[in-house]
Amino acid sequence: MPKLYIDEFVGISNRLEALPYAFAIRQAYGHDIVLDWRELDSFSVDETTRGKVGLLARLGAVRVRDDDAERLFDTLHGRKVILRALEGPDDRLQPVYLETARKLHLAPHLAASIRESFARRQGRPVVGVHIRQGDYELVSNERYEIAGKEWPAVPVWWYARQMERIRARQPDVCFFLSCTGDPAAFREIHESFDVFTLDVNSHYHYKGDDHHSTVNPVADLFALACCPVILATPISGYSHWAANALGAPSAAIVPLPGATRDEPRAGLVRLYGQRMTRWRAAGREGTDTRPLDAVLGEVDFSRSADTDWL
Repeated sequence: MPKLYIDEFVGISNRLEALPYAFAIRQAYGHDIVLDWRELDSFSVDETTRGKVGLLARLGAVRVRDDDAERLFDTLHGRKVILRALEGPDDRLQPVYLETARKLHLAPHLAASIRESFARRQGRPVVGVHIRQGDYELVSNERYEIAGKEWPAVPVWWYARQMERIRARQPDVCFFLSCTGDPAAFREIHESFDVFTLDVNSHYHYKGDDHHSTVNPVADLFALACCPVILATPISGYSHWAANALGAPSAAIVPLPGATRDEPRAGLVRLYGQRMTRWRAAGREGTDTRPLDAVLGEVDFSRSADTDWL
């Protein structure tokens, strides 16, 4: 059978978005899927093998990228493929999207760490908090704005204000913090709220300082996906896969452009089972986003983490 290769062309959550294309190709043409990912010591993907995209793999391969992924799909029968695309024909990718997510399995020792971490909270309500910084940059620290930035960061005060609102409604809530960098750096959040993080160190350092995290990013992603509500980073594939693909559906609360400390506007996004294309459109264009009132009254914050799917 011809082979389809995916290497480390982007970060881990974006690479997950390439998998539905790979499995749609496998379904159509029978390709063997080969993953050249260092993180595969932390999780596995059914119906794939681990390998290297070396010189022999590259020779004669069709390289599929976002700008030609849809056009090339129907030409790949019997051809070796190197896949570097997150996009593709929706009628082919959407039907296999959640099926693909179910093929991911966290390593047993990491799943045990997540279960233990949540179990220490004795079934209390949990809200996930995903703060993406690093290569995501602030337009302004006074207002959440997206103009002029492809990957806009969210000011940390926005998360703190939503956490205040949530605690006012659900006093026994605790917060699971997932982030780039070092979770301990967010002192304001740790000092003001009942916050915990995953105690599993990362040994992945190949992506550079702007992508580095002290916590294992794969385990962190799976843990975030256990949270029924997530204060998310718009556009981020990491927030998307946690809320909309892995585990059960999560309600994603996101900042609305123009949010300030005095008026920390928030919206609700529910896109479980939808591709990342719609999630990113929600973050950039406001589609699929419902504005929330000042007490976040539409969202249920009483639920504890769901680890049964791990």
